[in-house]
Amino acid sequence: MKLNYRDKVILAIVLAVAIILAGFFALIKPKRQAIKDNQIRLEEVQAQETEIRNKIARIETLQTKIDETFGKADSLTKIFVPKKEIDQTTLLDQFMQIYAEKCEVKVRELRVDDTAAAALTYYYKPYTEVATALRESADVNGSLLEKVEKESEESTLISGRNVETIMSTRYGLSIRGEYQNVMKYIDMIAKEDDAILITAFGMEIFEEDEDANKNPAPAAGEEGQNNNQSEKEKEKKNLEDNTIVDASVVIQLYSVYNMEKPNTD
Repeated sequence: MKLNYRDKVILAIVLAVAIILAGFFALIKPKRQAIKDNQIRLEEVQAQETEIRNKIARIETLQTKIDETFGKADSLTKIFVPKKEIDQTTLLDQFMQIYAEKCEVKVRELRVDDTAAAALTYYYKPYTEVATALRESADVNGSLLEKVEKESEESTLISGRNVETIMSTRYGLSIRGEYQNVMKYIDMIAKEDDAILITAFGMEIFEEDEDANKNPAPAAGEEGQNNNQSEKEKEKKNLEDNTIVDASVVIQLYSVYNMEKPNTD
């Protein structure tokens, strides 16, 4: 069959269109599907990236909070006596001896009890409402009840607190020296920044054996003891600074375990 020019042109156009369509379906359409699939995958990866970045931000915030909490806890524990000093009583002996040398008093005896757990108690004045019935009868608008609730709020919160446990060690000392120096020694202990409390203190005038023989104690009896105690109390009130006295001191030392720094790296 012989084709004329017009048929040849039409055939060429049809062939070109067929080639274009074949190329589209064979090459371009799969690529478009791959691009579409990659776009979906890109969106998924970007969502994962956003989630990971948010987690990192939360972790950094959590690390900051952990460090801040540790800093506060470490600051609070600084007031307590280090436990290693409680365990090694020689350190405490040296500590007390340094104070004694500064105040020019003689430490005659040192005693220490075993460390034990103790309740860290606190004191507060509980709120007490007086004449509740009268208040209720006068409280027409409820304003008096609101006032009572506001005034008792602090007491209610404190009463609900947990009682914490702490390590406590009792330390006893017998000292001798001039009255003024003994009091300086007591003041130095009282002003110590660590958690050290003086829980008992007693004092009497030191008398040599020969002085005691010259002034024997009165015969045993309630009246004689009362007179003797009364005279001693008067003497204590009128002590001269250079009067030699024997004093006994009981102090309570409080300690805790120091928290280890959390590993947030």
